[in-house]
Amino acid sequence: MTAEIRAAVDAVMAEWAWHIDHGDVDALVALFTDDARYVAGGVTLDGKGEIEERYRSRTRHGARTTRHVYSGLRLTEVTPAAVRATSTWICYAANAPAPVEGTRVFLVADFLDRLTHCADGRWRLAERTIADVFRDSTLAPVRVPV
Repeated sequence: MTAEIRAAVDAVMAEWAWHIDHGDVDALVALFTDDARYVAGGVTLDGKGEIEERYRSRTRHGARTTRHVYSGLRLTEVTPAAVRATSTWICYAANAPAPVEGTRVFLVADFLDRLTHCADGRWRLAERTIADVFRDSTLAPVRVPV
């Protein structure tokens, strides 16, 4: 594994955290390959379109404030064109606008990722599986029945 690949993967993780926490769905979705798979909370999404819809739905049901923090980035099966990454994430969340009084952890999870080095020179998420370890369901995003 090269330091360059590790830095590039770490940058994708940091960008994902920033964009999801700041509601920049376009930039967030751009971190995925067109045919990416996203598995979280018992839901499997296939392709950028489904992933985009999931992220956009987060903003339709009132205020949501989150901060995602990650650590323990571990890379395996590294080639110049693909890498598997695992990391541990903590998500602080509230269904309220910032600033939020008090801080509670919504989720601690292992993120299991596969990244691809794309033709434009950027690394992108080809697959992301979020495996919950600890979860406080009282802090889950508000879902309005359709």
